[in-house]
Amino acid sequence: MQARLSNMDPKTSTYGRLRSALTTRHAGDVLWLDLIDAIAALPTDARLALLLADVFDASPEDIAMLLHRNPDACRRLIDDAHAQIHAAASSRK
Repeated sequence: MQARLSNMDPKTSTYGRLRSALTTRHAGDVLWLDLIDAIAALPTDARLALLLADVFDASPEDIAMLLHRNPDACRRLIDDAHAQIHAAASSRK
């Protein structure tokens, strides 16, 4: 699993394609680009935990099994990822 996580380079994967598809011609695009950048700036394990929890509604217990961590560590990882995204959003205001 860790080998696959390290191969998820946000600069050359779906992130890069999505970011290049968006433009700043529309006000909403700027928000999407900021969100994509904030997510891409997260460490790989935090990005995965955040997306599994928020997009796929995975429990910290399920995420813990995938990341070989305990559920409390995964909860902290998700909370820290949320805090980093909120901080990035606050800095854009």
